[in-house]
Amino acid sequence: MSGVVSTLRAATAMTVLAPVFVPAPAVADPAAVDPDTGPVAYANAASLAVTDDGYGARGGSVISETQRSPVTPGSSRLGPARSAVPGSDGERAAVGPHYRLAIEGHDVTATLRERRVPAAEARADFVLTDRAAEAEPVVLSFESSVTAVECSSAEDVTAEATAARLSMLDADGDLTPVEPPRAGDEVRRRDLPFGPPGEIADDERATSDITVRRVDDYEQLLRQDQWRDGDVTAASGWLVEIDTHVWRADGDGSGLLDLPGLGHAGDTENAEDAESAPVRTIETTLVLGGVSCSVPSGFVRHGGGGAEPGAPAPSVPVTIPAGAGAPVEARSAGTDTGTGPSGASGAWWGAALLGAGALFGGAALVLARRASSVRDGS
Repeated sequence: MSGVVSTLRAATAMTVLAPVFVPAPAVADPAAVDPDTGPVAYANAASLAVTDDGYGARGGSVISETQRSPVTPGSSRLGPARSAVPGSDGERAAVGPHYRLAIEGHDVTATLRERRVPAAEARADFVLTDRAAEAEPVVLSFESSVTAVECSSAEDVTAEATAARLSMLDADGDLTPVEPPRAGDEVRRRDLPFGPPGEIADDERATSDITVRRVDDYEQLLRQDQWRDGDVTAASGWLVEIDTHVWRADGDGSGLLDLPGLGHAGDTENAEDAESAPVRTIETTLVLGGVSCSVPSGFVRHGGGGAEPGAPAPSVPVTIPAGAGAPVEARSAGTDTGTGPSGASGAWWGAALLGAGALFGGAALVLARRASSVRDGS
């Protein structure tokens, strides 16, 4: 699968939830931490991104509200309104109408402890459903998922991910339990009977492969721009990658361009293999319970990362609003929501034009060589 899109600009909020801030009990030293370089933690319930739309471009994305730890001791907690991703018409328009990730019984918090120790935790049950299929099968479910991080010092950071039960769709269309992956491991199932989050043509069919593993690197998180790392960072969550293979429903080949007398352009020596290949592969990434904490180098409990002595505590929002990023195609049509990587649509169009030029140029060269050989042999 292609690299996960790890940084998405904060979108115009599709849903704005009132932040819940729980101050910690009074302590001897309530000095604020530096909001730009000091200890910080973030917690997110779930996010989804179409990382490849099957044509080499990024699709849409949805990142739910992200909690940020306060600059003084206390906790920020996700409000109860967030119950699914996508959770609104705008979010469904960004990533497609077919996937629904239910987020049940969540408790998502980002905390600055009394000794300036940042920590984050996300507890929830997750149920991913494919709503395009007639029976709306459950594709994946986590029961009692807990992802957590704590940065006690620059030398002592921890990251955990556990679940009471993980169940996944199998090739027969049944939901069956599997052992949740341990650190460094993964669970993978192939040729599953469900499709992508967006629409495919009536004359196309699809199967999907799923891989589940733990987040073990900050760059694997799907996050807003305001979500930052630090000199030392720990991250956790569940990384779910779905590769959806789309074929022609009549099984008549890969959909590659046919040139007279040459068969499929780009694969003239392996036409039979090309006919058994999918038309395209759509890549989708979800991060469930994404959390991180960061501290400056040399940080120890109750020391380092503080704001300017005597300065008033800075005002920093403890909730980053949810947002949705439009697919590249929509952005190129002038409907950019401001959430996608800048320049993506221009780069994609440039690559598309170059690819088309290479395809037709290569075809013309083959035709010219064939015509030359005919003349030489006459």
